[in-house]
Amino acid sequence: MSIDIRPLTPDLAETFVRLFDDLSFEHAREWKGCYCRFYQTDCDFDSWIGRTGEDNRRDALEAIRAGHMHGYVAIEEGVCVGWVNAADALDYVRLRNDLAPHVGTRKVGLTICFVIEPGHRNNGLARMLLKAAVDGFRRDGYEAAIGLPIDRPMADERRYRGTLNMYREAGYLECGRHAAIVVMELDLTGKGGRP
Repeated sequence: MSIDIRPLTPDLAETFVRLFDDLSFEHAREWKGCYCRFYQTDCDFDSWIGRTGEDNRRDALEAIRAGHMHGYVAIEEGVCVGWVNAADALDYVRLRNDLAPHVGTRKVGLTICFVIEPGHRNNGLARMLLKAAVDGFRRDGYEAAIGLPIDRPMADERRYRGTLNMYREAGYLECGRHAAIVVMELDLTGKGGRP
């Protein structure tokens, strides 16, 4: 597997959206038109449901080109085969109130929404994307990184937030729970601060 992990940049916008264009999302058809915009929109849920896939695709392209959508893509032979949405935790407006107590006044990154093309699943690609995100947060002066995996058995396709084991292997520690959602945090300061 010769895969290049790259930050999502404007020149990769069309390559990124083709990952979503080409996936069937048989396991959750309502995800087909998301284009990884759900957590970065502030419309109410009814308005979100009313948005079309084309609305979200256009929104994603505009956000990427304007430098407002961040993450890492896995490229193999010019094709995007994986992605993780990774940005400042407070950029995810839909999660801002839930994350605020964990963020406080610190600069904290969040990884959410790992999307892996089916033929590339269970090969460590999500772990590679997570490592790239953590390295990027560290390089950009973040104090911590947060992940929000769901702690219940589920099919591979439903593990879009990453797995508990994946975060634990990367050094994250549990710092909170909200029902089945586990707040995992990695100290990036080297000082061994929170959780």
